[in-house]
Amino acid sequence: MERILAVDTNVSVHEEKTKKWTKYGIGTQRVNTMNDAIDKLVQGDEFLFVVINEDTISDFMKQLPIMRDATELPLFVVTSAYTLDKKIKAMSLGADVYEPFIAYAEQNVLLALEILKAQNRWAKRPQKQLSILTGGDIILSRLRRKVFVKDTEVSLAKKEFDILRYLMANSGCVVEHKELIEEIWGKGYNEKDTDILWRTVNRIRTKLSNIYPDKEYIRIERGVGYVFEP
Repeated sequence: MERILAVDTNVSVHEEKTKKWTKYGIGTQRVNTMNDAIDKLVQGDEFLFVVINEDTISDFMKQLPIMRDATELPLFVVTSAYTLDKKIKAMSLGADVYEPFIAYAEQNVLLALEILKAQNRWAKRPQKQLSILTGGDIILSRLRRKVFVKDTEVSLAKKEFDILRYLMANSGCVVEHKELIEEIWGKGYNEKDTDILWRTVNRIRTKLSNIYPDKEYIRIERGVGYVFEP
């Protein structure tokens, strides 16, 4: 059975729509956040298309361009607060379809046909290398230089972003002080630079912990370096 990836926090409404889609041989998998959806797309989970319920995912447009970078699948947005201005914005950010929720609820067959047309269009486009790194609750876009933790955007300075990017790219591995300093600041490592690195990493850890105080994404290996642990 082919599947829809639904970004929707309204469980009861989602289950109602799932029953209708099942009649057409299409199953659904629901996630609560754009971060969770992007993570599944980056990991290569197979879906027909993505449906975002704007009524329950109010800030989705911030991450819509990142989702567009993460997949060639058609992206559908449904809403009960439809306006032409919002449709123009959503489609400029990467949505293929932006429609009132009532159309999604009552015209399943017509929408399915539009979905397949959009899917065929996207399937013909050349594949591109993903610029997205994911780790636990964190989504990092190298292309757009943006970081989200559970749909909350985190503002990082240039060096902070570059350090987090490098640590995430080497997730689970200890990155030594010297390697990290030379990667971010360039050659010419000096022991005194370790203090600058420590202060920069500490700022990253503080910004991430401001969202989830009980989580530690960057572990310190004292006297050695750092490791990103999602």
